Amino acid sequence: MIFGHTSGLKPSQLHLLENLPRRRNPPDQLFGATLAALLVEIARETGREIGILVDRKGAIRQVIVGTSENLPLPTPDLPEGGLRPGLRLLHAHPTHRPLSPEDCTCLYSHRLDAVAACIRLHPEAPVQITWAFLSDEATPAPRIAPYVPLGRLELDFQAWIADREQTAVRPRGREVRHGERGMLVIVAPDRARLERRTAELQELARTAGVEVVEVHTQLRQKYDPRTMIGRGKLDDILLTLGRHELDLLILDPSLSPAQARVLSELTPVRIVDRTMLILDIFAQRAQTREGKLQVELAQLKYTLPRLVGRNSFMSRLMGGGTGGRGPGETKLETDRRRVRERIDRLDKQIDQIASQRAIQRQKRKDRRIPVVSIVGYTNAGKSTLLHALTGADVLMEDKLFATLDPRTRRVRYPDEEEIIFTDTVGFIEDLPPDLVRAFRATLEELEQADLLLHLVDGSDPGNDFKRLQVEAILDEMHLAHIPRFTVYNKSDRMPVLPAADTRDLYLSAVSPPTLVPLVDRILTFFKKKRTRPDSKRTRLETKRTRRPPAKAAADGAVLE
Repeated sequence: MIFGHTSGLKPSQLHLLENLPRRRNPPDQLFGATLAALLVEIARETGREIGILVDRKGAIRQVIVGTSENLPLPTPDLPEGGLRPGLRLLHAHPTHRPLSPEDCTCLYSHRLDAVAACIRLHPEAPVQITWAFLSDEATPAPRIAPYVPLGRLELDFQAWIADREQTAVRPRGREVRHGERGMLVIVAPDRARLERRTAELQELARTAGVEVVEVHTQLRQKYDPRTMIGRGKLDDILLTLGRHELDLLILDPSLSPAQARVLSELTPVRIVDRTMLILDIFAQRAQTREGKLQVELAQLKYTLPRLVGRNSFMSRLMGGGTGGRGPGETKLETDRRRVRERIDRLDKQIDQIASQRAIQRQKRKDRRIPVVSIVGYTNAGKSTLLHALTGADVLMEDKLFATLDPRTRRVRYPDEEEIIFTDTVGFIEDLPPDLVRAFRATLEELEQADLLLHLVDGSDPGNDFKRLQVEAILDEMHLAHIPRFTVYNKSDRMPVLPAADTRDLYLSAVSPPTLVPLVDRILTFFKKKRTRPDSKRTRLETKRTRRPPAKAAADGAVLE
């Protein structure tokens, strides 16, 4: 029944605290005079803050022992739907000081009816009380009353609560909102990473359909093992969440299972970390059975270690909403055994898909048709380039991970040169490992490519970093041995183009004339490869007339 810092207390003091739950606070009073005087005396004697959680009937539900400066509250067991648990915090300060920001924060985090603190300036002085509650405005804010003698506080607490409950159910004229409203919290060890990840998380949230209301950032060399962000920043965030009536809190970097569990218990909104946000976007984008299976597998593998009881981190995955879309959402309330069984079944189905893809790749290999795979950071324009090269009917949108399911198109160019172009899922910094493993059937397509087109967004000021990130991912996938062309897209948005003698290519996927040098270089590459003595691919050469590069690019025929 006693929670907090009890070490060092005398047996007589512990006995007093253990007997507190036998007492009752008058239901119609915020803080009964007898109980307040007792708590003040215990706080003065121990030099620590002493608090109790009292329900609306006056029963003491929890006794809390703090330090000389703060009072740590236990993890709340909050009802669903944003309802209040019907508790108020009554505590005594050992010294004269006002309610702290932490006291006001618990109004949001624990959905308390009120928080009250009592003091006595000297043994003969009357007990004084200050208290706080959240306003009934559309954007709630703490309202703090100054210290007054407890005997002069005229408040019928039961009537006050009844009036607030009636006000809460009246319509407030809140605007109709489409989509969810959220706050972003980004923590990073240095300024460059902080700015980069902030911009990327804002773009991820926009892609997921979240309206970003506020962005909080923090430079921190070492993450807090319990909450990642530390208690002070968490208090600021809780105050902001209460003011804006937000739906979810999105954090970067990704949370450990323990951090996700603690934050979900301390905050009144749903928790979504960077990995879950990416998985949510993938769930929105998956159109084929293969894509849906792979997303479901990634979701279940990521959430399996987080299936510990019910909290907002897990409950937010139910019933849709950001972080909760996709085929896996109906499985996330099952126990660990059933989730593992589902993961095993999905693994087998994806292995079958991988086998089918392997057969298709072998057929293409037997026909000796070269394969060009387009890779790159997400939103670099890969789908737009595939459409420009092949006329493929793919989604082209200025959003991250606009297309998820891979597309393959065969094109015949002049001199009867046939080439297969494939578009893969976009890469991103710190690509979730569960996602990479789940999409192994898709990413295995890259292993059989004869040429990689590494597409870079030339208009992005941070394109050098993203280019290096993609190259690092390709190295991790053991694809460094495959020939690679670096192609800078969106040249029409670049302020200055580099010198013409550069080895890299610059084009705009929406401008067909700029594609001519790329197509010419691809055809030349495969022509040289066929004529090498040690080349494994040989083809009966007939006498042909080479068309000009411009004509070659224009006359490619798509073979579905």
